[in-house]
Amino acid sequence: MTVTSPDPLPATTTHHENTVAIVGGTGALGLGLATRWAHSGVHVRIGSRRPEAAQACADKLPGAVGGDNTTMIEGAAAVVVAVPFSAHVETMRSLAKAIQPGQLVIDTTAPLLPVGPRGLRPIVPWAGSAAEQAQALLPDGTSVVSALQTVSAATLQDIERRLDEDVLLCGDHTADKVLAADLIDRIPGLRTVDCGLLDMSGVCERTTALLIGINRRYKTHAGIRITGLPEPDAR
Repeated sequence: MTVTSPDPLPATTTHHENTVAIVGGTGALGLGLATRWAHSGVHVRIGSRRPEAAQACADKLPGAVGGDNTTMIEGAAAVVVAVPFSAHVETMRSLAKAIQPGQLVIDTTAPLLPVGPRGLRPIVPWAGSAAEQAQALLPDGTSVVSALQTVSAATLQDIERRLDEDVLLCGDHTADKVLAADLIDRIPGLRTVDCGLLDMSGVCERTTALLIGINRRYKTHAGIRITGLPEPDAR
């Protein structure tokens, strides 16, 4: 169910509404999202602590550019954070120095702790969830939503593979969720589902460990599907 609202989106004259910056864009999930968005006509900026690696990834995608994280987020309407939880605090503190009013942060982080040779255990950050931790570390007034933790990075990177799953979306403000949903729904086969306020993001984040375990056991890349919702006009 795509989020809809009568509220207007945040007005800005400096942010490019069709541009998404991906912090951690050379990682598995970040590159998968960059691949899908670039092939859907979104202007993608791939950010990394290694600008040359970001540009090398961007060179393989239509219309994409790459560089250091700070440069890439400048002027982008949406900033997607796709870093491991171990780098989350450092990344947010870095973003806090560069983020501008009106920019939306979409946090994809799932707090997971490696256990044994292949296992992953969900953990609860001090703020309750990664997204709430991001909200606490970023400047007052920064818009943060949580989404995309349950979408397989491998599936996203395989542009020939058809997607058919839901994206769980949490946030405190309807206009922020509308903007995030509009961007996510640009990827064919993904449908955003409004899961409530940002304090529900911990539930969605911890679902990632469950889904990873299922996929390992069944050797697949299954996603989440919420049944019984009204079908949108177009997928």
